Amino acid sequence: MVKAIALAFIFLVLSVFLYIIWGGSLGTAFVTGEAPSLVSENFSIVFDENVFKKTISDDSGFFTLTGSRIARFDHFGQIIWEQPLNYENPIFVHSGSYVAVSAYRARTYRAFGPYGSLHTLTFENDILSYHIAANGYSAVMTGSEAGYNINVFNAAGLPVKRREINERNLFPLSMAISPDGRILVVSYLDISGPIILSYICAYYIHESEAANYTDGLFASFRHLEGEIISKVRFIDSTNLMYSSDGQFGVYELGPGARVRHRWSNILNNRAVFVEAVEGIGIAVAFGSVLLNREGIAEGTFIVYNVNGDELASYIMDGSITYLSLGKEAAIIGGGALRRSFAAVTYRNRVVWEYTATSDILDFVILDTPERALIVSPNRMEIMRTR
Repeated sequence: MVKAIALAFIFLVLSVFLYIIWGGSLGTAFVTGEAPSLVSENFSIVFDENVFKKTISDDSGFFTLTGSRIARFDHFGQIIWEQPLNYENPIFVHSGSYVAVSAYRARTYRAFGPYGSLHTLTFENDILSYHIAANGYSAVMTGSEAGYNINVFNAAGLPVKRREINERNLFPLSMAISPDGRILVVSYLDISGPIILSYICAYYIHESEAANYTDGLFASFRHLEGEIISKVRFIDSTNLMYSSDGQFGVYELGPGARVRHRWSNILNNRAVFVEAVEGIGIAVAFGSVLLNREGIAEGTFIVYNVNGDELASYIMDGSITYLSLGKEAAIIGGGALRRSFAAVTYRNRVVWEYTATSDILDFVILDTPERALIVSPNRMEIMRTR
């Protein structure tokens, strides 16, 4: 009876967890007030009600998600296409120029590219998590009382791999597909023993490589006791980022099923954000110092390359509460009122600093770091440096 209650509690915690996660020094740049600020480029869209949910940008434009529609714009605010949506609480994920929309415990999944809708997929069981890769491949995790299924589809929406997890004490947490569509990576939580165990498994997707391995599984690595690996993401086609509640780092998944640990960093601060920067490395926003640890200043932002070297850093005057990653630069937000923002390139240049006069929902880099889109719940506006 006690074990049944404990398992039920773990199922509840994991359900909430899956819902939530669906979120060498070069010197440090400080908030100086001397960097350029931003002015309006005289383009804005305003609504009488709060409609905007999420905005992301890529090399050729940006996507906006409202409660009822998804729209694609070029970098100058001209609409290219829009499509209706029907989700009560939609969640937006993206890689490169591809985005996916669904909702926790929904039954439909929609994928979009720069030119419109790619496909709509329907499932018999509830959707718990999903990921879209930079080549348009999708991984969708569904769940029921019988277990979990991870389904991989190509950009046309055709199934290319299916993974069933029926072990009672094994739970999939995070998924990622390599940008070339060859490898599926899944992090798991194993509660079968006295101490929880978290680890990463790598599977070949296509039969041409998977044939010599059971279920295509060619590697299992980073076995951590007492920690939960909450996120795995590909930086490029061979380098994989992982993060847990105690550390983050990079593995290389090379040819011939070779797996090499590049580096890892033990957390002495609370990690507010740990994100893969496509083609670059890892971006980390650090929060408060952990108890009995010697950490760094709260509000520090650092970008590392795949070898663990510092590429750029910045210290916010206060906590970091927002992070948006572009191709060349990141936007960091926070401060005492959560209205201070700065754009920092991955080469350690502060492009601009800006203080908003109202609450901001999203702030994204456009075609260059000198231009950005600022989005509040009912307004979006293109800004540029003075």
